Amino acid sequence: MAAKLERLPVQRRALNVALRAFGDGFDRDVWVAAFESAEAVDINHVLQVTGGFLALTNNAVEAVKIGAALVGVQATDGKRGASGVIDAIRRDGGISPEQAESLTKIYSTRNALQHSSPDVQADEVHRAVRLLLRSLPGCMRSFMGWLEQRGVELD
Repeated sequence: MAAKLERLPVQRRALNVALRAFGDGFDRDVWVAAFESAEAVDINHVLQVTGGFLALTNNAVEAVKIGAALVGVQATDGKRGASGVIDAIRRDGGISPEQAESLTKIYSTRNALQHSSPDVQADEVHRAVRLLLRSLPGCMRSFMGWLEQRGVELD
């Protein structure tokens, strides 16, 4: 898990580098135009962002799953996969309800990109990327604090 946590800042920086192709502040209109473009250069820029988004999300959620297993927290009944683990960590005080909601939304967009990408809309990805960059640092700080409180050594 430590390797995954150490990788998050590097992946975040790489995603920020990819976002530069879309103007200051990840301009929505520039993003939508490139996302819908048939030009190879635009497609490559979009793939750098979506790839970075997927890598960062996957790594964060894998760390969360590993941490939950180390603590012995199991997925909430009736919820499958990552969303159940995220909710269980929230119920145990590891992250706030807002952080759990954000992480679940981000993971939902990740699933859509990975499994049904032709159906994903540019605005949906734009919102998810912004949410990921805004919420992940605080979420991971809360999560790591929770792990430490539960006796998990993060070295």
